[in-house]
Amino acid sequence: MSHTFLTYFVPWNNFKDTYVPTIYNNYTEQYINLTKSTHKKLSNDFDIDYVFVNDLDYCLSLFDKYRIPRLGPNDLFNIKFLLLEEYFEKYDTITYIDFDVVAINTPSTEQIHNLKSQTCSMWYVDPLPNNLLYQNVTRLCNEFEITPTRPIVQNNNGVFTINKTSWKNLNYLETLKEIYIETDLNFAETLCDESLFNFISLYRNVYVDRLDYVFNTHARSNEEYKRIDKNDFAMIHFSKDTGKEVLNNLLFDPTSILY
Repeated sequence: MSHTFLTYFVPWNNFKDTYVPTIYNNYTEQYINLTKSTHKKLSNDFDIDYVFVNDLDYCLSLFDKYRIPRLGPNDLFNIKFLLLEEYFEKYDTITYIDFDVVAINTPSTEQIHNLKSQTCSMWYVDPLPNNLLYQNVTRLCNEFEITPTRPIVQNNNGVFTINKTSWKNLNYLETLKEIYIETDLNFAETLCDESLFNFISLYRNVYVDRLDYVFNTHARSNEEYKRIDKNDFAMIHFSKDTGKEVLNNLLFDPTSILY
């Protein structure tokens, strides 16, 4: 069964109303090469392929190819799903990795088997009813008149694994178009990729397993980053702007995990 890690980087300022974190202004060819290097080592450790995409024109062309409307800042995050559609022509399983995920150390045999055996998995925690993601998914469920068969979880799509069968069952891009047609466009513009993946998996009744936290270890602040055991294998996700500030500091520290 063919399997790949897939990541992409395109400048955020090419997307309408997108907030551009400070670090994105500091992404240099050096940093891109460092990221590609850690991801390439990761793919070698897992003995699977590695695909890195940074062709902006190609990425934007996929919106026309698959007739997905461009609505706003979350167009940036829809690219990952357009790329999935493209690369499932070649691969049976794809593990998507955000560009701001840094892998450290070497995975164990058990961890390798764990990730490679997943069919549809993402990192999530119990429902947070006061959170915007929960409210957005609830609204979509109400608008499409479906009763969730599992809790509306608090998910993060910085790293996830999905196989071709699950992807086909999600019918993701066609369902995305359906959402954009049926719901209020002002609301649709606010829907992040976590909300959409959460809802579409509920709508299409596709089982989503909980990805082991080692594959999406959050460093959303300097305090979280310091608590991570740097001697163990981890795929550290510098999520949120505060996490990207930590990543920005590491970029200019030659003794950091990036080097």
